[in-house]
Amino acid sequence: MRSGVTTLKFKRRVQGDEEGIPITNLVDVLFLLIVFFMMSTVLSFDRGLGVKLPESQSAGAISNKGVSVLVNREGKVFVDGSEVPLDRLGETVKGKQRTAGTNVILKSDRETRFQAIADVMDRLLAVGISDLSLPVVERGTER
Repeated sequence: MRSGVTTLKFKRRVQGDEEGIPITNLVDVLFLLIVFFMMSTVLSFDRGLGVKLPESQSAGAISNKGVSVLVNREGKVFVDGSEVPLDRLGETVKGKQRTAGTNVILKSDRETRFQAIADVMDRLLAVGISDLSLPVVERGTER
């Protein structure tokens, strides 16, 4: 027995037994972040709603030479003022394009569903017409 001397025993560190970042805390934070982003994300579905076509501040005049294709709010298609069924649109525009000029002007009502415009563009593209003019109204003017 030793008098007045106390010895302290220290554990030796074993290699690989080092203290690291507590993984449990990281998993908790990660889970909270995932929940936060899931709750704050706005999911939008394309439901075929009516789209008001944009206005432009730099709307310029478009030449009226060429074939005018109009899609009204009901989705009916008119070529140079005459109603044309969608299945005959490509042939009709291609025929008129040879005589009237090379420009095809696609006009639509502001209340026209975009799907109707996309269908017209698909029919025109199917017959090789890919150069279209899409006129817009200058912002602040009513036509």
